[in-house]
Amino acid sequence: MNLEEVAQISLAEILDIGQQQTMPAAMRISQITNAALRYRLMVLSEAVASNTNFVVPYGPFVGMRCINASAGCTIVPRLIGSYEAELHDTIRKLACRGYQRVVNIGCGEGYYAVGLARLLPAAHVFALDPEPAARSLCQSLAELNEVAERLTIMGKCSPTGLQGLAPPGTLIFCDCEGDELELLDPVAVPNLPQCDILVEMHDFLRPDTSTTLVNRFRSTHTMHIIPLSSRDHQAYPILEKLNEFDRLLCLYESRPGPTPWGLFLSNTRTLRTTSEAV
Repeated sequence: MNLEEVAQISLAEILDIGQQQTMPAAMRISQITNAALRYRLMVLSEAVASNTNFVVPYGPFVGMRCINASAGCTIVPRLIGSYEAELHDTIRKLACRGYQRVVNIGCGEGYYAVGLARLLPAAHVFALDPEPAARSLCQSLAELNEVAERLTIMGKCSPTGLQGLAPPGTLIFCDCEGDELELLDPVAVPNLPQCDILVEMHDFLRPDTSTTLVNRFRSTHTMHIIPLSSRDHQAYPILEKLNEFDRLLCLYESRPGPTPWGLFLSNTRTLRTTSEAV
């Protein structure tokens, strides 16, 4: 489907919403705005893809090749390399810690699984996701970036499965849309006190998520809470020819609520450090 066809569909959708007189005006305005923004994002996605040739130009995964598909709605920030910019320094430093194994829970289309495999050439990455479409995209991305031989793709994670996949010294990268309290439980997964963990904490789904995880790992890990941060479009020169609104839209990640990250570094794990520790 080309952009002209998409524009016609978007216009038809907007007109249809506008004619639904039984719908409250505020709701109609919100839905019309969302439809218009979806179309504009598709236009910007085409422009960014053309300018980058599907190779990430910024961030810790610079040089990673992308595919023309996504399991989520954040393809433009991922193409740019601005996605979850608050993690970038942490990821760079974690890459210096000599991990031999990474478990990526909630791998989606493989942005982090493949990115970490590229940053950690001695590591084997286990990428888990319950969605078959996401796993297929992850496999394609791994092959495109020539790391498929060091990446094992699996289905939904469970505490028992995580215990088997994560021996002491493992880096666990967790973005599992609210299942983190079930999975990151040292009672159910006894190896966790000897693993490093970087987890997105979905407080908007369960307000006690951050507090619960901090309490679970307080005695076994050194902890850092990483809040969401604003985006500086000047850090991405590829956007300089766009107007201010389009720059903001390119960096927009559509978060429904608070999603701070927790970095939990094991106090007992010993790794050969090749550079400054986190």
